[in-house]
Amino acid sequence: MKRIKKLKNFIQVNNMLSIAIPLILVVLLIAPLILNVAVKDIQEKNTLIATTIAHRMADFLNESFLILTQLSELLDGGALKDEEDIRVYLNTVTESANIIEGFELLDANGVVTMVVPENNNIQGANRASQDFFSETKASQQPTLSKTFISQQTGQPTITIAIPHRDGVLVAYLNLKEISLLSLNLSQTFGDQVTVAVTDGNGVFISNKDMAKVYQREIEGHFDTIHQEPERQIITAIYDGQRTVVSHADVTNGDWHVFVYQAYDSILIAFRPLLWIVLLFVCLLVVFSRFVSNYVFKDISHSFYELNKQTRETAAGDYHRIDEDNRFDEFNTLTENFNEMVISIKERDEALKTLAYYDPQTQLPNAVYLTEQLNQLIMTNRKKIAVICYDIENFKRINDTYGPSFGDQLLKIMGERILNMKLTNGFMARITGSNFIRVIKELEDPSDVLIEIEELRQAFNQGLSVNENNVYVHFHVGITLYPDDAQTVEELLQYAHAAADMAKQQGKSQYAFFESSMKMNLIRSMTLENSLRSAIKNEEFYLHYQPQIDVRTGLIRGFEALIRWEHPQLGKISPLEFIHIAESTGLIVPIGAWVMETACKKMMDLNRVTGSNMIISVNISPVQISNEQFPAMVEETLKRSGLSPNLLELEITENLFINSFEVAIKIFDRLKAIGIKMSLDDFGTGYSSLAYLKNLPIDTLKIDQAFTRDLLIHKSNEHLMESIILMAHTLEMDVIVEGVEELEQFDRLKTYQCDHVQGYYFSRPMDTNQLEDYFIKMK
Repeated sequence: MKRIKKLKNFIQVNNMLSIAIPLILVVLLIAPLILNVAVKDIQEKNTLIATTIAHRMADFLNESFLILTQLSELLDGGALKDEEDIRVYLNTVTESANIIEGFELLDANGVVTMVVPENNNIQGANRASQDFFSETKASQQPTLSKTFISQQTGQPTITIAIPHRDGVLVAYLNLKEISLLSLNLSQTFGDQVTVAVTDGNGVFISNKDMAKVYQREIEGHFDTIHQEPERQIITAIYDGQRTVVSHADVTNGDWHVFVYQAYDSILIAFRPLLWIVLLFVCLLVVFSRFVSNYVFKDISHSFYELNKQTRETAAGDYHRIDEDNRFDEFNTLTENFNEMVISIKERDEALKTLAYYDPQTQLPNAVYLTEQLNQLIMTNRKKIAVICYDIENFKRINDTYGPSFGDQLLKIMGERILNMKLTNGFMARITGSNFIRVIKELEDPSDVLIEIEELRQAFNQGLSVNENNVYVHFHVGITLYPDDAQTVEELLQYAHAAADMAKQQGKSQYAFFESSMKMNLIRSMTLENSLRSAIKNEEFYLHYQPQIDVRTGLIRGFEALIRWEHPQLGKISPLEFIHIAESTGLIVPIGAWVMETACKKMMDLNRVTGSNMIISVNISPVQISNEQFPAMVEETLKRSGLSPNLLELEITENLFINSFEVAIKIFDRLKAIGIKMSLDDFGTGYSSLAYLKNLPIDTLKIDQAFTRDLLIHKSNEHLMESIILMAHTLEMDVIVEGVEELEQFDRLKTYQCDHVQGYYFSRPMDTNQLEDYFIKMK
């Protein structure tokens, strides 16, 4: 007590000391603790960032090993039979997968039997002394190498290798692509964060300064950080600045992610606090002599509470200081401190939300799904259902109303799903139109169907967005653990495959995964890879089916039909490969080849026969949505010499349901060239008189489904006659498809049909038969 009295007396007689004491208390008690909290907060945030990037790096390695595993399965399954098939496949993978820059196939002695891309200096080289061969060979397990200088590129690289039969399959990773990946990920967290990735020896795999990667520079603090992993806060000098360093290990490889943030970013947050302290000190100068006794008591108590709360905040216990002080300055400091605590808490929650939740729907995202599903697989003793909900025509909704409309739609869908209060698992959104429902501890697979029906009922009422009412339907795919698969990747892949099967079955259908779907997945992948080289290898060819003028019996023209002779799989139906070509965008070069070939053939046939027959070419909506399509058509006509009025493009009704305005613009550009436009498969889709009367369609093709039933019921005849009359009223010619009987042909004559096409006249024929058929019909 005596010392306290002397201090009070000293404060009363010396204003400077009265200022120094609280200032020293502020500096000594508050500043270090707040700095510690801020640094710890940055450390935790950066650790979360490092963990997130480490997960992505792990996914990167899993994807790379999956590519080698798929290659091994294709080799073992006989899908890749000879060296050319293997080389084409590996070149396709190298071109499409930026993560891999090359492959080597090693035999039992480590000799390179194949290298992609081709390199005569490496072909036949012996890798027996290389660790990635000897370790893989000895352990018969997949291995990941340290960085070394590639013999192919002269640049640092890393190999992944898996055993295959008596040899080893090797892939070289693209370190530049890894650096771009980690750089793009780090930029999402702000310019103050720097990210680097090293191998197990500390050699840079990824860095914003690619020179450090190419020179195989070692992270200077690698040993220090790994020798003291228990330290909560690690600081180091990086690029001349004192930084806080966080790190995370990549689980499936001896890689390490480092996240740096400069201390300068921490000091910026202290500026408001410094102004508050300055104000507080100024007030003390004025009132210190009058209220020193009270000030000392209140300051001591307030600092004690603030110090206590700071320690609790640093420990992760976020709560407010509710105690009032007689001085506004301390209340202001308390309020600011409370705001800082709230800000730290909100930032922590925001980071967790960013990492694990989808911003549109507020549902868990793909990262959350992967982690939780993997945890369930490791701990769950009962069946797990993984259900893929794929929204029907979501892209069409976005194209029609715009992306912001789609975001609002997803928000409403998320609210409805959350209101359902799903139990025994969770539902996540992983992509634009895909939702995944996980049901744990599944008793009976039929329970899945009950929940699917409940979700459909929740969306039976339309979703209203901007006064537009939209009805949402789903294709649903279901797979079960452990019956169908045992890993997260396989469960998700098989659920999507089942959803694709449900889509083929019709609207709003569901399908359980079956073993045959796995073979379909492999076949689809094989066809997709083969499509990329099919034109170059001249595997496509055209057949032509004649169109007959009903009044004269002469040939009006031919429809060009594409066929594919696969070198290993034989004839592939267009129904099987066209949708793959459309989904991958390969339909654009394939369609250009069809048009070029058909136009040249018709030009040659007209020149030989002295006629003016029309060639009809089917066009995909994917082709026609390309801005360069009209220019491509015009260039094709110029090269072939075919007159524009002898080319007829057949468009299906799917083009118009996405955007009627876009369709009009496309038609106007094509009609300006002088070509004919035909509406194919009329009556099988979303037939609408609105676009029939407003679009410049020259020809209406009535689908063969109408022809097939023409003679069965009188109503069918009336319907056919009405469609033909309507088309003539709109000044369109009519072609009826699927005419296979003389009675059908005679009946169509009475309806004044313009042209017919079908097996009654001819099946599709190859190019060698066209001239003979023309002579026969003449």
